[in-house]
Amino acid sequence: MPKQYEFVKAPQRSAEWLQLRKRGIGASDMAAVMGVSPYKTAYQLWGEKTGTIPEQKVGAAANRGVLLEDAVAKYYEQETGLKLRKSNGVVRLKSEPRFMASLDRTIAGSSGIVEIKTSASPRWSMYPVPPEVIIQTTWQMGIVGAPWCDVAVLLGGLVFRIQRVQFDPELFAGMQEVAAQFLKAVDTNTAPDLTGLDAAAYALATPQTAEEYVHAASEHESTFAEYRATKAQLLTLETKLADIEINLKQVIGEKAGLVGNGWTINWKQAKPSEVTDWKMVAQAAGALPQVVATYTDIKQGSRRFVVKDGGAND
Repeated sequence: MPKQYEFVKAPQRSAEWLQLRKRGIGASDMAAVMGVSPYKTAYQLWGEKTGTIPEQKVGAAANRGVLLEDAVAKYYEQETGLKLRKSNGVVRLKSEPRFMASLDRTIAGSSGIVEIKTSASPRWSMYPVPPEVIIQTTWQMGIVGAPWCDVAVLLGGLVFRIQRVQFDPELFAGMQEVAAQFLKAVDTNTAPDLTGLDAAAYALATPQTAEEYVHAASEHESTFAEYRATKAQLLTLETKLADIEINLKQVIGEKAGLVGNGWTINWKQAKPSEVTDWKMVAQAAGALPQVVATYTDIKQGSRRFVVKDGGAND
C-alpha cells in the first residue's frame, strides 16, 4: 500500500525548513489554529504567515529544549529498549502538501513515533499530556498514519516521563477542516477574529498613520458603555484585592513570608540594583555630544490605549 505522505529533506531550523513551514501548517502551528495554545493565538500565527507581524523570536526555553533533545531521546531508548531514528526533514500529505509535520524521532521496526519535550510548565501537573501537545501529536500521527505517539518529556530538568497518545481519527478529521479554513484566511489575507490576547500583535499590525479621530456610531456607544461598566467592576475587585493583600502583609510584618496548608506567600526584599546614566558618564568624561548621539538608538514608540471618560474612571 503506497504511503499517504511524502518526505522532503530539510534539516530542522534550516532556511529550507523555515520556508516550508511558513507556506503550510505544521504540527506545532495546529495548537494555535485550534485555539488551545497557551503561547500563541490564531491571529498571531496568521500575522506571522502573512507577514503582517514579525515572527516571535525563539526563547530560552526553546533553545534549552534543542540542547536537551538528544539526551531525552537517549533516555527513552534506555527505558524502552527501542532504537530511535532522527528525522531530518518534513513529512507532508500527498493529498494536501501544505499539511505537514516535523517528527522528532521515528522508531526502528515500529509504526509509532516519538515527540520529545522539555518543560518546567505546571501544565504537565494539570494534565497527563497538555491539550496543545495532544493536538500536535495527533497532527503528526495523522500525517504519517501512525497509530500512537510516545511523548517523552523531561520535567523541571529532573523528572523523566513517557506518556502514550493514541491516534484519534475523528479529531484529526476535524483538525483538517479547521486547518483548511485557516490556510484560506492566510491566502485571502482575511484575519481571524481577535481576542484580548491579541492586543500587542494587533498594535504591531496597525501602526498609527493619521491624526484624526473616528466618530463613534451607536453600536460603539454600547460597546463603550460595556467597557465602562466592566472597568468599574474591575476597579472594585482590585480595591478589594489590595485590602486583602495589605492584611496579609500585616501578618508577615518584617518576616520573609507566610506559609499555610499547601500554599506560600513570599514578601521578600529585592536585591539593590545599579543604574548607570551612560550619557552623563560620557559627558563627564569629556566625550563630544556627537559621540553620544552616534551610540544612541531611537526606540519606536508603542501605541497606548488611553480612555478619557470625563474624569469618572480616569
